[in-house]
Amino acid sequence: MHYTVTLKHASAISFICTIFIAVGVSVFLHAQQRESQILRLLDSPSVKDKLAGITLAEHLSFDKLTVLLGEVIQEHSPASTKAQEVLVASAFSEHRTEELSHLQINPDLLESVVWWSTAHPPPLAPKLVLDDSLASPFINLSLLAGFSDNTQTDVLLETPLRDRDGSVLLAVLAIEKCIPKKELQGLVQSWSRDFDIERQKSAVFFASMLNTPFSFAESSNSELATIQVILAENNYALAWRTIHNSDGTINPDIALAGMLANADKFFPILIESASSKKWTHPEHPIMIAFRFAPEIANKIPSELLQNSETRNKWWSLFTCGLLLERR
Repeated sequence: MHYTVTLKHASAISFICTIFIAVGVSVFLHAQQRESQILRLLDSPSVKDKLAGITLAEHLSFDKLTVLLGEVIQEHSPASTKAQEVLVASAFSEHRTEELSHLQINPDLLESVVWWSTAHPPPLAPKLVLDDSLASPFINLSLLAGFSDNTQTDVLLETPLRDRDGSVLLAVLAIEKCIPKKELQGLVQSWSRDFDIERQKSAVFFASMLNTPFSFAESSNSELATIQVILAENNYALAWRTIHNSDGTINPDIALAGMLANADKFFPILIESASSKKWTHPEHPIMIAFRFAPEIANKIPSELLQNSETRNKWWSLFTCGLLLERR
């Protein structure tokens, strides 16, 4: 009897060990297959394949990434940019940013890494200095934390929503920041039935910002209809496909819809377009950055927002901040 119990116990242990070994072998083989797939994609002449390979490699250690991405970062392509960003994010995560100086990292990105790695005092409240004859009334308002004076709130809601380029981006961001949520819900109800297209568009944005299910009537206005689909389906890909105006500039309202649909996926599109100066008004993407990553944007010196050259530095620091936060 004792012998039988012992045998059964030994058999159970053997069975468990076999399972552990099988799982271990399976994990090892899966890792090997994944690494082979990464290498195959990185060796491909296709930029699309390289980007897919870099995405698959993001979870690997900094040491492995330096080996795998060493050749890719030397290229002049979107794959090189993505590879450098993955290396920077990994270096931040493993506290090895000093080693980036030995790699072929873009000097502006490397300078931003040094800035984020160095203790610095918090900047003053951000301000944009623009020509008053061109400035939207919402630019300064959108930077405020809120209003305590009801008269100010009334003025805000009575101000025309349409900006200089026809967008409602700044109006929506200003109102969202300054109006209590309960009042925003009321605006969704009332403005969704308004004859004014700008108000209808704003109502769609507010419903998304409040994460409030709301059934909007199908619009005959193509831009409004597109925004409705993007936000109803969280379809950031549709935003990416429809983000350009006929002259090649960025449509701010479509960009805002893309960010609300999936900020993490859409941030690279926002940053690339801002860095390439595809926005009619450069403060628009900056306001979006403050809305979706205030913990990063508020740490960057506001004086960098004053002209096009320093704005490039601002965007470089912002990009690096996202990498530091692993966003």
